[in-house]
Amino acid sequence: MAKDRRTQYTKSVIRQALFDLMQDKPINKITVTDICKLADINRSTFYSYYEDVYSLLSSIQTELFENVVVTLSKEDWYSDLLRLVDENKDLCQVLIGPHGDSSFIRQLIYLGYESSMQMWKKMYPNASVDILDYAYAYMSSGVIGVLENWVCSGYKLSTEEVGRILWGISMQGLQYLKTV
Repeated sequence: MAKDRRTQYTKSVIRQALFDLMQDKPINKITVTDICKLADINRSTFYSYYEDVYSLLSSIQTELFENVVVTLSKEDWYSDLLRLVDENKDLCQVLIGPHGDSSFIRQLIYLGYESSMQMWKKMYPNASVDILDYAYAYMSSGVIGVLENWVCSGYKLSTEEVGRILWGISMQGLQYLKTV
């Protein structure tokens, strides 16, 4: 049991060191040595968990993606997605912020593709797959844009407020702005 706690603690300080470093520089400028110095661990400890800086980042992203996939499968995914972002503020700040990872954002966009397409095919049976594909590109980019704005603003609005904005604009378009 003590070993599990030690492992969790060590992984946590390694991750936090990466988050702190990514506040100031892009991932390709961060070294294992930088992380080890900041986390106050030796290199062999780092390498016992991760192959390199990119495998560390990949591990963190995979964990978040798994949570996002579960969230997007729910009917009330807007609220759950926002709660997930809120619970992972540090991670989202570095992945979506100024030194963020553009491949992360692209992957995030396509996480909900299949479930959205299935749902929309039922809701809009006359719409072609091509039109639904364009609709998804539009909607997903908008959702990511709102999330990016929320994260970069320092989470100025509450999760409930951002949820209302996402839901309102997604369902009513710009007509939603007449109701606010």
